[in-house]
Amino acid sequence: PGGSAPLATAQPVSLQAATGDAVVDAVKDLLPSVVTVINKLPNGTAQSSGSGFVIDAARGYIVTNNHVVENVRDIQSGASFDIVFSDNSTAKGATLVGRDPMTDVAVLQVTGRKDLRAASLANSDQVPVGATVVAIGSPLGEFQNTVTSGIVSAKGRRVQESDTTFLEDLLQTDAAINEGNSGGPLIWAGAKQVIGMNTLVNRGQDATAQGLGFAVSSNTIREITDELIKNGKVERGIIGIRYQPVSSRAAVSLGLPAQTTGIIITEILRSSPAELSGLRVRDVITKVNETQIDAEHPVQSILLHHRPGDKVKLTIIRDGKQQILDATLGKG
Repeated sequence: PGGSAPLATAQPVSLQAATGDAVVDAVKDLLPSVVTVINKLPNGTAQSSGSGFVIDAARGYIVTNNHVVENVRDIQSGASFDIVFSDNSTAKGATLVGRDPMTDVAVLQVTGRKDLRAASLANSDQVPVGATVVAIGSPLGEFQNTVTSGIVSAKGRRVQESDTTFLEDLLQTDAAINEGNSGGPLIWAGAKQVIGMNTLVNRGQDATAQGLGFAVSSNTIREITDELIKNGKVERGIIGIRYQPVSSRAAVSLGLPAQTTGIIITEILRSSPAELSGLRVRDVITKVNETQIDAEHPVQSILLHHRPGDKVKLTIIRDGKQQILDATLGKG
């Protein structure tokens, strides 16, 4: 819908030029790109709201979280969507181009607007931990254009969003993120570029931990939105496993060097490519073809480049010995 031209990556950033505190300038540049997304029921009543931002002004594409466009009571999408811009103008009846629950990314499209301003998507691998960042959104659905700031606390995080969904390659920030901020941009202030999409807050089991906000990385946003714009959905090849990342502690417990990266298989799904290829629980997968699995290149992102039916070589470590298994990916 609207062509298949891929989204561009912002120009590389000079770290020396991007280390200053330029919060005011970043907000001035990017606030016009930020929107509020109102999710409506079939009768026209607003059921929820969140944030989003323009990623393609010419084609009217806006990115937000999948959970912003979902129904409150189920996993279907809302009936209609209104977009409120930073100047309080409104575009009614935005089209849902596509959504991907696995990465919590959704794309909407508005038409007839000639005054849109797109935010530049940075290469999120380039942003250093400790960089000053700005979050913009509409917390609680009422406080539109709210700006908070903090730093990039960590990169390559993996966080459980639901019983079945783990989000990967997340940026961690201590910038205040509240309900309604979901879908808004996380901006590298010094570069005035978007490095992530604010998605969730983890307050811990006792709900007292503060400053644990997470954003979908801009590199993930770019890959997923390109696919959604082109095909309306994401068809990724799957191995058919449940897993957890290899931590240094887990690596040592398996008799491996502490710096080993990859994933540990915790469950093999029945009749899956994993079972057919001979993978076993406790196998450590370190590579898909020649791509190393690590925090910034999680297996979910790597598999986004492969389709069901593709044949891949999996480098594994079993009982301390490395070997390569062939697998034909299934449909996810």
